[in-house]
Amino acid sequence: MAKINLLDKSVFELIAAGEVIERPASVIKELVENSIDAGAEHITIEIKNGGSTFMRITDDGCGMPYEDIPTAFLRHATSKVKSADDLDRIFTLGFRGEALASVAAVSRVELLTKERDAEMGGSFRISGGEVEEHERTGCPDGTTIIIRDLFYNVPARQKFLKKDVTEGNQIQTLVDKLALAHPEIAFRFIRDNKCVRDTSGGGDYYSAIYSVFGKQFATSLIPVDFSLNSVSVTGYVSSPLFTRGNRSLQYFYVNGRYVRSVICTTALEEGFRNSIMVGKFPACVLNITMPPELCDVNVSPSKTEVRFAFDKNVFDVINFGVRNAILNADNRRDVRLEKKEIPAEKADLRSSDAILREKAEKAIAAVDTSAVHIAETVRTEPPKVFVPEEKPVYTQAETAPFRIKHEENPFVQQRFVSRPVTVEYDEDSDDETTEPPVPDAPKPAPEEQTGFRYIDSSSFSEHENVTEVTADPEKPRLKVIGEVFLTYIVCTCGDELILIDKHAAHERIRFEKRRTELITSSQLLAESVNVTLDADQYAAVAEHTDLLAEIGLEVVLSDGGVCEITAAPSTFTGEGGANSPAEMLLRAADALAGGNMNISDELYGDFLHTRACKSAIKAHDINSRAELEALANEVWFDERIRFCPHGRPIMLRLSEYELEKYFSRIQ
Repeated sequence: MAKINLLDKSVFELIAAGEVIERPASVIKELVENSIDAGAEHITIEIKNGGSTFMRITDDGCGMPYEDIPTAFLRHATSKVKSADDLDRIFTLGFRGEALASVAAVSRVELLTKERDAEMGGSFRISGGEVEEHERTGCPDGTTIIIRDLFYNVPARQKFLKKDVTEGNQIQTLVDKLALAHPEIAFRFIRDNKCVRDTSGGGDYYSAIYSVFGKQFATSLIPVDFSLNSVSVTGYVSSPLFTRGNRSLQYFYVNGRYVRSVICTTALEEGFRNSIMVGKFPACVLNITMPPELCDVNVSPSKTEVRFAFDKNVFDVINFGVRNAILNADNRRDVRLEKKEIPAEKADLRSSDAILREKAEKAIAAVDTSAVHIAETVRTEPPKVFVPEEKPVYTQAETAPFRIKHEENPFVQQRFVSRPVTVEYDEDSDDETTEPPVPDAPKPAPEEQTGFRYIDSSSFSEHENVTEVTADPEKPRLKVIGEVFLTYIVCTCGDELILIDKHAAHERIRFEKRRTELITSSQLLAESVNVTLDADQYAAVAEHTDLLAEIGLEVVLSDGGVCEITAAPSTFTGEGGANSPAEMLLRAADALAGGNMNISDELYGDFLHTRACKSAIKAHDINSRAELEALANEVWFDERIRFCPHGRPIMLRLSEYELEKYFSRIQ
């Protein structure tokens, strides 16, 4: 066996630096976090060449005493942790005492610092871990640190750096994350002598988001403010109408620290379930606040990962907070009519004789060109004779005269008159619904019908576990004008024109009704089912057996990763099917292992979607005016019904102002 040797200081410092410093952005992160911990109100970050040759961080924080400067560059030297008990209550961003030592080991560092009450500051230079200068000097309050030639003494690490543009983008993204986490601090980012980010530092989350992402993103946000079980979440999420194709704009902070967490991501997307389209992702800036002893931030040297003492509490507060924010927001999609201006041609101020002369010259030139072309071309085929196509003759169909008479016709146009049909509909049938035949002679006066063919009182039953919705007495009812394409209900209310997708609206109503009716009572199995789980699945099931029992799955855990299912939901199980007890347990275990605590929707969501879709009114169905009015006003007064279960919007609105502006009645 080889002899065990103690590593030299220069070697283990490079190894430790490699764990903390991966690229220029890692240096900026560590040093800016130190500035934040120092109580700075203004922080300026300046880089050149992507940070590989020059980085400077300037703050107006508390500064350091002159005699403590060399100590700050020693490994595991920190002012933020004094005993083991302090590790359970960490309020600062930095605490490991590795940042300055790691940076100094792989670069040339210059430091200027001064305390507010001190007469003189201190200057310090260190390169590759070796001190070169330490003396008193005059400088402003706070700290300025300059890093040059990153990885100059580690060529193997230097060759792995990306292009300057890529490294600069990484630093800019990092500065944005820090600015969003601390809106009370004014951040300025200078990149190659150009200021590309400048936040106000006013303390308002919305202002910080506006500064970082701009007006278009900021105007689509919904505020979130929710607390549960000593955990609270504040911030903003994007409206379901403004989603993205990836998760790049999901920012999570725990006690002001940017983190990457599967629990947080899963909870956010569960909160948006049934409100956005499949394959789309919400954006967010959310700060989770909790007692520091309930989370462990000392997971990795980069401190971007975090562990929670109670995953379910964090999941629930984000999930419920996002759901409440979406339900309380106005998610009606506004339509804006843009009138394109047709550029007018420049007037020809010449005389008519000059214009005619120019046209004649062009015609003669065209004839000469074609004659030369014909003379040079040998015809091998007889010329084709152009025969114009016969234009169709349009005749206007005989229709009833257009008229509007109060309470005489249920619709404005004759084509929208309701027609009675006799079609039996099985809401659970797998066959496609055929379009009902249209009788030759329409029969008006749908008001005489006494019942709905598709909608009845049970369709609008109250939702369980949700706050009761009561109509605002001051909010007027919708006035149904008619229908467009037998799909969209046309309504007016005040100075707004409202369009409602009747299928999407009724589908959402049916979906909520069936979800409240979902009964997950357990039924003992005649013969228990054994399922073998992997380590992650087994640990997740063992930790959340209570959640499985709530949905009807009762399990007994055995050694070797074996799980015995003794009872399962009677409504959704079947022999060898997709809803077999074994398949249900595997899907639930995967969801729990991935951080998704909402296993009820994970297991039964597709089933409820299918049932709701089949039992809802279809596009091109013919409905009476009473049906349409009941459906439209149910949607209008229930602010929660704004998206179908698949995430498609239900309602569009167009204001009178937009119409008048489009028709140039106002400027």
